[in-house]
Amino acid sequence: MKKTLFSPEWITDKFIIVMLAVFPLWTGFEGYANITFSKFLFFVIATGLWLLFFIIGSAVGGELPTIRSGGWAVLALAAAAFISAAFSPYGTDVIMGAGRYDGLVSLFLYGCIFLGVSAYARPKPLYVWCLAFSITVCCVVSLLQLLGHNPLNLFPGDMDYFGHGIQYSAEFLGNIGNVDVFATLLCVTVPLLLGAYVTSNEKLSAWLLPPAAFALFIAMESGVSSAKAGLAAGFILGTVVLLRKRWLKKLLVVAAVAAVSIILAMNVAFTENGVVLGSASVQPQAGATDTSTSYEIGQILHGHFEDSYGSGRIGIWRQLLEVYPERPVFGGGPGTVSDRIDIEYSRHVEETGKTLRTRVDNAHNEYLGYLMDDGALGLAAYLTLIILTLVRWIKRRKTRLSAFGCGLASYWAQSFFGLGLCLVLPVVWLIWGLMWSENHESKIV
Repeated sequence: MKKTLFSPEWITDKFIIVMLAVFPLWTGFEGYANITFSKFLFFVIATGLWLLFFIIGSAVGGELPTIRSGGWAVLALAAAAFISAAFSPYGTDVIMGAGRYDGLVSLFLYGCIFLGVSAYARPKPLYVWCLAFSITVCCVVSLLQLLGHNPLNLFPGDMDYFGHGIQYSAEFLGNIGNVDVFATLLCVTVPLLLGAYVTSNEKLSAWLLPPAAFALFIAMESGVSSAKAGLAAGFILGTVVLLRKRWLKKLLVVAAVAAVSIILAMNVAFTENGVVLGSASVQPQAGATDTSTSYEIGQILHGHFEDSYGSGRIGIWRQLLEVYPERPVFGGGPGTVSDRIDIEYSRHVEETGKTLRTRVDNAHNEYLGYLMDDGALGLAAYLTLIILTLVRWIKRRKTRLSAFGCGLASYWAQSFFGLGLCLVLPVVWLIWGLMWSENHESKIV
């Protein structure tokens, strides 16, 4: 394909650079107070402009995109979403979503990104470096916040990172906002950068190790269990797929880098009173044992479930599954989870005398979210796309495309506990599209 000015290939290339290098960093002008809308607006404008020039370039050049098996699964998912929206009893809520801009508009644009990128993009070194750049900046901001600072004035007033659970309900970190959503970006990026290092023949690729190690350290310090689960899955599956004699030495380097990052994170704790080093940083707080993740996992393995487990996820999932039979095939419509359940958590804070309240507007499980919003048909299409991508990853395990599979595998695991919001999903679907693009022996790094 010729990359002439404003051709589909040219404009797609520029779109990828913007979405990987700039979009993750964009926070708007109101910090965390309005970051979801700011990210959504950036995503819609950038994708809309890309689509406009993309369509014009395709019309002028007479080029038609090639749709592969993964693309047909995406089209099936889009069809299920439109059918679900058409039959939804929740009216216009399906357009933007009743929760956090997770409606039909976002889902449609995700599909466009996948189809356009898979048809006209080619993996190249710059894309990986763009992602390495943006994740490094996000982690620098996160580190400063963990040290008690407020870079970019993301927290309003005199608030800071350590105010979560006291001054405000949710936990925020970095340029993404909600720490659970930030976990999605970390889970995609760390294995991808490490996989790119392993599969590259370029000496320069060794410089991907520092941002990957930094991001892994921040992921561990965030304390998000889903991040740890996703990264573990990405490392394990990635090692299995990439295990080749010629890459063995680099895999050992990756293991060493990951071990150093994890050990460092286990021996460093950030508190509002400063940094705690050594064994003191890993001592459990009094009375916290029974609420730990390990305790909950043990109880679940023994068949004992409590609604409070998984930061309340068990209770959310139980209520969603109770209302699912009401609309099993077509679902309630894109982004309508909050219309179908009424769950609110409250916590009285003794330090301030105030009661913090949080209303649930998300399934906290992307698979369950597709099932609830788009029904069995939508979930089937989504799972088909995952299976087809997994097969493609394995078949191309000897090529440099395999690095993208490492990131996606980590995301698939983490998304079982994830929120699936537009703050990071445009990047995920872009990487997914790159995984389905033709390699043409292009070097990732």
